[in-house]
Amino acid sequence: MDYILLSKMKFYGHTGCFEEEKQNGQTFYVTVRLGIDSILGSYTDELEDTVNYAEVYEICKSIVTTYSNNLIEYLAGKIADKILEFDSRIDEAEVTVSKPEAPVNGEFETMAVTITRHKKQEVYLSLGSNIGDKMENLRTALEIIKNNPRISDVRVSNVYETEPWGYKNQDKFYNICVGLKTDIEPSKLILFTQSIEKNMHRVKTIVNGPRNIDVDILTYGDLSVNLPNLQIPHPRMNERAFVLVPLKELTEVNIPIPDEETVNRIGEL
Repeated sequence: MDYILLSKMKFYGHTGCFEEEKQNGQTFYVTVRLGIDSILGSYTDELEDTVNYAEVYEICKSIVTTYSNNLIEYLAGKIADKILEFDSRIDEAEVTVSKPEAPVNGEFETMAVTITRHKKQEVYLSLGSNIGDKMENLRTALEIIKNNPRISDVRVSNVYETEPWGYKNQDKFYNICVGLKTDIEPSKLILFTQSIEKNMHRVKTIVNGPRNIDVDILTYGDLSVNLPNLQIPHPRMNERAFVLVPLKELTEVNIPIPDEETVNRIGEL
């Protein structure tokens, strides 16, 4: 990873918890560190092969001087999000907002916060249910996903009724695939998907057994992950028609589908 640093840019803004701060304003310093997989300009010496520093400066200036928020945390996050939108080559934006005139009793150089945002990746999830109201279970899980502020561009496949995989002595499943964009890193995303299952009171009995909701991460951009609690791409997705059939609705998958006759389309969620 290569980095570009714009350090201690000075602006006058009106962010603060107190009405006096919003009315009178004060000085803010903004430092931005941009992470790029490889800066082509380091090889070509061409201006178009790097990020435009002046435009990054103007983004920071516009946000600090235009908006009147309560928290510098929010201000830093807004700057980071805007920078990532500005240039697709930027993979990471680390923004530090410093407030040297913060209304805090005591001696200090500055009060500051650092926020890091990553470029959103295309992620695909598999959701399934075979206990209770299966359709409603899928809708509830999908609503939780859509309500996460760090998730956007959610797309949903049709619902498919599928034979149970592994343990056969149980009811048929309803399955969907969900495509989305997020900057939540994989190790945190698995915690989020597990929280959906927990909030919906999933009870694990036996491996591949009945459950009211199951949420699996299938792919995360082009990333490969091999952790004790998470493997991406999902190691068994290629064996599962109930994953591949709805997944093919949302993205190109050049994988033969096993036992396609066991997957029946029900309709939209």
